[in-house]
Amino acid sequence: MGITGRLLCGATALFLLLSPEVVAEEPLTVASLEQGAMADVVAGQYGPADEKIRAAIGLADNEEFNRLALLQGLIATHMGSDGRSLLGAAIGAHESAAWPRPIITYLLGERSLQQVADGVRRSGDNMQVKQRQICELSFYAGAFALADGEKRFAGQLFDKALKTCDRADPVYALTVAEVATIAAPEP
Repeated sequence: MGITGRLLCGATALFLLLSPEVVAEEPLTVASLEQGAMADVVAGQYGPADEKIRAAIGLADNEEFNRLALLQGLIATHMGSDGRSLLGAAIGAHESAAWPRPIITYLLGERSLQQVADGVRRSGDNMQVKQRQICELSFYAGAFALADGEKRFAGQLFDKALKTCDRADPVYALTVAEVATIAAPEP
């Protein structure tokens, strides 16, 4: 085989190695599925978001479960289901007290918003963790308030989230998407 033939064979082999159909997919992780679900929610693609979050829950450990269940409840709400019932069933079947369980208990009416915020402020966590928790609390409380038709209250909570959330935090992007739904004209 001449030099041209060898170059063609080498180029073909390189193409096949780099082709998307041939490249093996990275194993799915809770983090990658959660990030994908959040991106889908921001894009308004709730069906794919639901599939990803269900897969993430199947892989989750105790520390991740409540965070994923909370996102699943939000997705269910966006899909027209009762997200709060889903949250109630999830925490009823799972005994983890890890954050963001206090947000879930607020959404289920077991605690007030102020009680959850006070708990965050009194916790022994550092300021960065507390800020992230207030960001999440403000966003999720606002998203569920909006779903309940409480636009003014939701707007106040989203304003708090926008002021509190780090711009690189996916919850910030979720907040911006929710604020856009408030501003959009109703059909």
